[in-house]
Amino acid sequence: MVKKRTIIKNILMWAVWLLLSSTAQGQSDEYRFWELSELFKTPQFQWLGVENGIRSLKFRSVAYNGLPTEVFAYYANPDLILGKESGLRQFPAVVLLHGGGGKAYAEWVMKWAKRGYAAIALDLTGNDGHGQAMKNPGPPQTEETLFSSIESGDLKRLWTYHSVSSAILAHSLIRSFPEVDSLKTAITGISWGGYLTCIVSALDDRFKAAVPVYGCGYYEQSDVFRESLDRLSPIDKKRWLQYFDPSVYLAQLKMPILFLNGNKDKFFNVQPYSESYSLVADNLRFICIKPDMHHSHEDGWEAPEIGAFIDGILRGKRTPFPSVDTLKHGAYRISAYFSPEVRIAEAVFYYTDDIKSANETRSWYQRKVTMQPNRSRVDVKIRSGDYRFGFFYFTSTEGISFSSPFVLSK
Repeated sequence: MVKKRTIIKNILMWAVWLLLSSTAQGQSDEYRFWELSELFKTPQFQWLGVENGIRSLKFRSVAYNGLPTEVFAYYANPDLILGKESGLRQFPAVVLLHGGGGKAYAEWVMKWAKRGYAAIALDLTGNDGHGQAMKNPGPPQTEETLFSSIESGDLKRLWTYHSVSSAILAHSLIRSFPEVDSLKTAITGISWGGYLTCIVSALDDRFKAAVPVYGCGYYEQSDVFRESLDRLSPIDKKRWLQYFDPSVYLAQLKMPILFLNGNKDKFFNVQPYSESYSLVADNLRFICIKPDMHHSHEDGWEAPEIGAFIDGILRGKRTPFPSVDTLKHGAYRISAYFSPEVRIAEAVFYYTDDIKSANETRSWYQRKVTMQPNRSRVDVKIRSGDYRFGFFYFTSTEGISFSSPFVLSK
């Protein structure tokens, strides 16, 4: 009898082990897809020149079509733009990822160098600073390399694989520079660069802060990108979403992240955006939905919230971004709660009942809110049937805006 119980116990333990190991396999496949142990090493690189205090360089990235690739980038820091040799000062650093139709932007690294950061902006299309193809380029950013290349069966042919790899290698490179404080680094990207930021910041926990602008996950719900996914076979679509959609990675994030977007963005709409930031732990997630924010590189990098957020994390400055919680009171009132130390200059509730239009053409309305005496809560009176999506939008006395999560009414 004892022997029989022992056999049953061993069988049960074996079954549990198989279940746990298969679960771990499923959770880590996407992570093993990128060879992080190699990407965390400093890549080979070469300085190419310097102009107006901004240095150009190229570094080696992962293989494409069987050959190692090279990536062009701009680099600057506060000493370089002043014409000084890098000395004993160390700076926090930021990695900058452009979006579709973009490139490595010299003005972007200059902007961050003037703010007191070392910064690297890399090209993710296989080109140099003049728009000419590198000698050994990675894939261009096209419909084929973004989506349909997955039909080849080789996941490493896709643009996302190469761009994520190159972004992590750029981080490894900038952390190796003696003038960089390797423990104080952040990443921000715009549009497709924001999409990449969601994935890279989950894979590379050496970063201390992340700001994806516009980009999010759940591409199958995008007003634009779902069309590209729907052109794939069901199997290839499933594989793309399994390996290349940020929703697979965001729950693993271990650093503070600011999600910055407009409420009428053409590419990244309200529903998938809400689902994407909801994957991140509440204590790490901060949100800024800017009403009617335009979609462009310039609008993306000029938002003052990006610098304020990263300053707060990397440079020990007081962050103007409180966590905001919302609570519905029956069918007629919604409240938002936040830290009272942030002084509010203005608060508005934006809402829409339009569920038929594309995101960029939705009609949104405003409603005044009531600030409670303790200045850590605002209320709005609105019937649940009057809106489908809503959010509280705050502007601090310092001119920095933030928002609540979207409030949804079913």
